[in-house]
Amino acid sequence: MKRRLKFQRCVVADWYCPLPFRHAYVDSTGVAVCCQTPRQQVSLDQWVNNPYLKDLQHQILQGQMPRACSGCQWQENIQGRSLRTDSQRDYNHQRFVDTKIEFVDYRASNICNFKCRSCDPIFSHGIAAEARNNTVIADYYRVVDTKTVSINSTNIEWVRENLTQIKRLMFTGGEPTYMPEIQLLVESIVYDQLDIDVMITTNASFVNDFWCEATRLYPKLHWTVSLDAVGPAAEIVRHGTKWSVVERNVRWLSQHAASMDVNTVITNLNVMQLVPLLTFVREIQRESKAPRGRHGDQECRHQFHVSRRPYHLAVDNLSPDLQSKAIDHLTQCLTLDLDAEQTRTMQGVLTQVQQAEFDPALWQSSVIFNTELDRIRGQNHLSLYQ
Repeated sequence: MKRRLKFQRCVVADWYCPLPFRHAYVDSTGVAVCCQTPRQQVSLDQWVNNPYLKDLQHQILQGQMPRACSGCQWQENIQGRSLRTDSQRDYNHQRFVDTKIEFVDYRASNICNFKCRSCDPIFSHGIAAEARNNTVIADYYRVVDTKTVSINSTNIEWVRENLTQIKRLMFTGGEPTYMPEIQLLVESIVYDQLDIDVMITTNASFVNDFWCEATRLYPKLHWTVSLDAVGPAAEIVRHGTKWSVVERNVRWLSQHAASMDVNTVITNLNVMQLVPLLTFVREIQRESKAPRGRHGDQECRHQFHVSRRPYHLAVDNLSPDLQSKAIDHLTQCLTLDLDAEQTRTMQGVLTQVQQAEFDPALWQSSVIFNTELDRIRGQNHLSLYQ
């Protein structure tokens, strides 16, 4: 059972996003404005003239909020900020009318050594392998890729040929530190000392010393570490985690990286694991050597994505007894020494959970999904609620 959310195209006098004019997202399924908008079956060299992009730009310049941007509107209502508002800040609130791709979000393949419960086959070949012969799990994904997928060679060559004009290059995945082609690109940037802001989103499981060397040599290298839980809980929520390795790498990056942030996806699985996570991140923020994060904060930023899709993992999809426990846990979170974004997010999630109406069918969908993963992986997700 799926929740049907109603979105309306609205006119907002100050609605603006710079990404359609300066940014391109590319993965194995196509090119898009950002990770939250529909992919188009074109290559990067064709993107600036794509009719979909032109129409979206026109709507924005007319003050209209495109339907594809409703995700940011939702995040702003819950958290007070979104990818759109962060991007406005990154570009000093400039308003562009021309198209010049200088920021590429480059997702080379779905190679990943993790199988996170909130992820899907497009971003993890391990999840794809699980779903291939398991109809129960496969039904939970929009697309089940039965093989390792990567972006086409035209897109790869476009990035290589345009390194001198690219100002920002983001590598996510899959897990970029496990992709040889990503390392080759980063080597070119680091050793040639190109003037590019390089951003890597990682699960912090790397064992290759190159990534430490690159961190030392290249001050424009920014790390975003994905952490959804700590300790044994992390090993369930983000299967493949060896917490001792992840903790070691996160602490090393906090002390040596010129710029570092932490990213957390909040779902109904980790909503009662947030106290130890928030405490750990605050400790990391205090250890951080970086005087400013990528977004200009005085310490590394703890940014959040509050899950609303897939619906079975939505943070407010809880049974009545767990809803009560989650409210108590979130209330406890607000007694901790939190930064402004952590506080704002916990307040928003608490309100969302408090106002949620129990949907038995949707909750049963979550139970079936996680119980089947438990069976495959030899885990017990119920321990996350204790």
